[in-house]
Amino acid sequence: MLLRTLRDLALVIVVTYGLFVTLRLCTSRIDQSFGRRAATAGIVEKSMLIAASAAVDVGIVVAAWGGGYLAALTVFGEIGRMDVQQTLYLNAFMMVQLAKVALRTVLSPLAGELRLLRVSDEAARRTSRILAWIISILGYGQLLLQPILSQTVSAASGQATSALVALVALIMAISATIANRRSVTQWLLSTPDHSARHRQVRFIAARWHWPVLAYLTFLFVVVLIGPSERLFLVLSASAQALVAILLGLVVADWLARAVTKGVRLPENVNERLPLLERRVNGLVPRFLMLLRLVILAAVLAMVASAIGLFDVVGALQSRVGLAFTGSLASVLAILLFAYAAWLALTSWVDYRLNPAFGSIAASRETTLLTLLRNAATIAIVVVALMFSLSQLGLDIAPLLASAGVLGLAIGFGAQKLVQDVINGVFIQLENAINVGDVIAIGGTTGTVERLTIRSVSLRDVHGAYHIISFSSVDMVTNHMRDFSFHVGDIGIAYREDVEDARAALVDAFQELRSDPDLSDFILGDMEWFGVQSLGDSAVIVRVRIKTTPGKQWAIGRALNGAVKRIFGARGIELPFPHQTIYFGADKNGEAPPAFFAMAAPKP
Repeated sequence: MLLRTLRDLALVIVVTYGLFVTLRLCTSRIDQSFGRRAATAGIVEKSMLIAASAAVDVGIVVAAWGGGYLAALTVFGEIGRMDVQQTLYLNAFMMVQLAKVALRTVLSPLAGELRLLRVSDEAARRTSRILAWIISILGYGQLLLQPILSQTVSAASGQATSALVALVALIMAISATIANRRSVTQWLLSTPDHSARHRQVRFIAARWHWPVLAYLTFLFVVVLIGPSERLFLVLSASAQALVAILLGLVVADWLARAVTKGVRLPENVNERLPLLERRVNGLVPRFLMLLRLVILAAVLAMVASAIGLFDVVGALQSRVGLAFTGSLASVLAILLFAYAAWLALTSWVDYRLNPAFGSIAASRETTLLTLLRNAATIAIVVVALMFSLSQLGLDIAPLLASAGVLGLAIGFGAQKLVQDVINGVFIQLENAINVGDVIAIGGTTGTVERLTIRSVSLRDVHGAYHIISFSSVDMVTNHMRDFSFHVGDIGIAYREDVEDARAALVDAFQELRSDPDLSDFILGDMEWFGVQSLGDSAVIVRVRIKTTPGKQWAIGRALNGAVKRIFGARGIELPFPHQTIYFGADKNGEAPPAFFAMAAPKP
């Protein structure tokens, strides 16, 4: 009778495993095609391919189990009746193979493109092989061999077999842990961008095997001092914790890859909004880092719940838990909406100021749009902060009242700052200053590089950077409003004819007008003002040329160069100081003669 039972059990095992292996061979091409498609697929399509591959594996296990179940009921043994041993085997087969399906889904030893964890092909195959053996030994030993020996031989033999099976699995797990500790350490320390890990991460990575060995020893003690049911409770909790850790590692690894790759916008979007991609990539790493911390907290909570330290589900379903999660979701939504609003506003300003698209913004429009962006940024931050505090349960009405009182106190104590702001507002309303203008303000002349509601920043001709608050400004001189003039004072010798000098100046001006690099900057004919003054050594004549804003200095330098060249060609003297030497007089009023002799130059 025993031999017949063992024969029927062996035949069920052969049918089940034969059907399982046959189905696996038939569907191997499906996994390969999934892997080829996943190599070029996006994150959504790749997730669907991984889920489809897992579904195919689960279908194979269920089909093989169903075939063995049908064979046990109809072919081997009495029709319509199944032995206990066959039932134990089929249940063990289902549990073991489903555990291996989960293992293959995570490591995917045959198709690296479907792998959830970022490990090498060799590491995936080696780890999958070791864990598959451990799962098989524990599963079939505890779910099949131990119950059969307990029923047919004795309870003590079943307990001894359970301990032996656990010991074999423990030795395999300890050996694999010790043999691969350095490889796992290197894997834990590796990052997609080859950057160095934090000191705490390096500490954990170098000593990860100690808690694993302690946990394996704990499992062995559980087997020795308790029934097999307790082992499966511990293994079930450990499996839940392991699933949580693996899911956390998978998501954290995907986030690390996303941070390394960054966000890539289409080329036409980058042309219109050149700063958008940099702004998005500036926030995405911080957001993903926060998300990784949330994932870590969720993994720790799931592990604590799995091992019975804390009931996470019950805590989340409580009144406090629901209020906390609702407030947290609301705050996250507010922050995301505020960021989206800020990003949309700044992108619109960038697009409006982009000279390659649309009309070119004027200087005043550039200044006002820059001030609008700064003011809107402050407003968005303040509003988002207020709404977030309100969602967290804080009453913002007293906070607003306190802010008003504080603002009044600051207004009295910081009158200089208030005066800066008020003067800045009126200067902007009168359009006195724009970014890029050359102005004279507070005794300093330079180009406006930055303009806020409180101050103006200038860069002078020597490269010095000046920040001038508006409270110290009583007059603004703008050299670039509508048009400019170059006023030229040219000195000629007293012996020269003024009309000859005028003709030479007219010719010099016409030379400037014929220059294609300068003609666009000249807005009218040269004005002749005549003799401006009679100096000690020169007669000063004045001319004036109307130019585009900011080009009066370039036109003046070009005019001086042309005058020097034309005056030299026509013999018109550009004067220099003359000195008369007086040798004095004697008592008779006669000056002693001064004799000069011209020496011949030495050869």
